[in-house]
Amino acid sequence: MTAQWFRVYDTLRKAIMVGELRPGSQLPPEFELSVAHNVSRNTVRRAYLALSQDGLIRSVNGRGSFVMQTGITYEVDATSRFRDVLDGQGVRSSMQVLDQVMVPAGTELATSLGVAPDTTLLRVTGLIMGNDIPFILTVRHIRADLVDNLQAKLAETDSLTRIVRNEGLGQLRRVSTTVSARLPTDREADLLQSPANAPILVVGSTGRIDNGQLLECQNAVMNGQVVRLSFRND
Repeated sequence: MTAQWFRVYDTLRKAIMVGELRPGSQLPPEFELSVAHNVSRNTVRRAYLALSQDGLIRSVNGRGSFVMQTGITYEVDATSRFRDVLDGQGVRSSMQVLDQVMVPAGTELATSLGVAPDTTLLRVTGLIMGNDIPFILTVRHIRADLVDNLQAKLAETDSLTRIVRNEGLGQLRRVSTTVSARLPTDREADLLQSPANAPILVVGSTGRIDNGQLLECQNAVMNGQVVRLSFRND
């Protein structure tokens, strides 16, 4: 005999897969589903847990459960930006800054950026959101000596690409990209609202400005169930 929780799970999963429940839509409260299926709220909760572990829904404390956004393909080239990809697919993008602080460059970062150790860098940790859904957790280390009042300017506009252009430094271009996969830490799973047992993509990159100087190193982690990477050769 099929377990009660699985019947609820399978009904919701099929509704999600055929588009009856669309990405971003809110699922019914546990109480409503328990009445509709004549089961306990614990049974519904078990079904929601399985859907969350499969990466089909996300649960937000105090707000409810929502169908995950799927099918975002990020075509990576020298100048592509994920927020532009979201906007181009009709998904409203935003950046939620979690932390912004000046730090000295350690040995590894100094080597990656071609600067002296202890060069001052601006470290920015943030979440790239699409329709209020977290897609990417990013940590960027940016040379503070190449842009005057960098921290204040980033507070005014959350686009480093725009700042570089406005400062007359030309185009910010990605010059190296490395990709790996692993399981998320508890913090990463919480911030990305992704299953703890689902792999995340880890993307490291460096970017330079038109005069050839390296400006930033970035480490980004992505929920591999909602973001696909595609690399273009121009």
